[in-house]
Amino acid sequence: MEESDRAVDRFDSARRTAQQHANGGTCFNCTDSKICTQYTWALEELSRHPGGLDVLKKLKIAVPVEAPTEEGQQR
Repeated sequence: MEESDRAVDRFDSARRTAQQHANGGTCFNCTDSKICTQYTWALEELSRHPGGLDVLKKLKIAVPVEAPTEEGQQR
């Protein structure tokens, strides 16, 4: 299947992936690896949008935290 450039299609795909992974589930893209690249992408995609943050909250999935961009030690 070809990937869509439409934002609504990307959002829907990310939402469905997050739903499949909720409560320890898996998606079609999962392998024996403990890290699913589709799920990682979905979390990043959903965390960019207010509606996506709502989806993550409803599914009780922690929002990914951005790495600090400032140099130096944290206080």
